[in-house]
Amino acid sequence: TQAATSTGEVPAQSGKKKRGPTNPNNLFKPSSGSTTARNLCGIEWQAQRKTGTVAEFTTHWNSLTPQQREPYVSRSKLADTVSL
Repeated sequence: TQAATSTGEVPAQSGKKKRGPTNPNNLFKPSSGSTTARNLCGIEWQAQRKTGTVAEFTTHWNSLTPQQREPYVSRSKLADTVSL
């Protein structure tokens, strides 16, 4: 929230509209343009579970060990260097 000016008006917000919290019961939809390790994992996970929810994917991602996350981290770093 923004503070009111001396006249009591709240200035209009500029820029992007803020997204509210994601409903954990929504279907999980990975971003097609994001190359984060989490998103790369999500693309594969979603391909196997067409009706998986945000909560289910979050549980899956949080349950991965660093060794299980490593392939996604490596691919993410590679994608970042290619896009530079």
